[in-house]
Amino acid sequence: MSVQWFVVGISGATCSGKSTLADMLHKKFPTSIMLRQDDYFLPSDDSRHIKIQELNHMNWDLITSLDMQKMYSDITKILQSPGKNTANSKLLLILDGFLLFKDKTITDLCDSKYFLTLTKEQCWERRKNRLYDPPDVPGYFDKVAWPEFIKYKNEIMENNELYKTITFIDGSKDMEKIYKMVSNEVGQLLC
Repeated sequence: MSVQWFVVGISGATCSGKSTLADMLHKKFPTSIMLRQDDYFLPSDDSRHIKIQELNHMNWDLITSLDMQKMYSDITKILQSPGKNTANSKLLLILDGFLLFKDKTITDLCDSKYFLTLTKEQCWERRKNRLYDPPDVPGYFDKVAWPEFIKYKNEIMENNELYKTITFIDGSKDMEKIYKMVSNEVGQLLC
């Protein structure tokens, strides 16, 4: 029996619930595999990082701050593998990333795409107490994180072909309701 992989991509605003949703799906579908874009950041001393002079800090919110070739390579290895569950011919790969749909090669592998949104105020309320490594410097959210998200969201909205394939979700809504909707859709596609 050949294995068919079903790939779910979850992207959106920082602190919008992407990882929480991905974790919930991964728990519901125990044979699933999950990859997080955050695991592909280049080392902080990598010369490819773009420095924001006025903040004396790297811009971690650019696709060039990530090793997307490595992520794509890891995804293709998984998709070419026989999978963990030989009893089921369909297996689930969950991709979680704040800039996931900026990489066309990865976006094209996603069978379902979800994009969580927040207002700037909601996003800041969630992000201001979060600890990052390296930590955000004062002004980073307003000068970098939020503007880069808006740029990313606008690119998606202007790409009609991509836009039509994405389900947009208000990340301020109850996570349990978001999870039920997404897990029901994924469950039906895995049947």
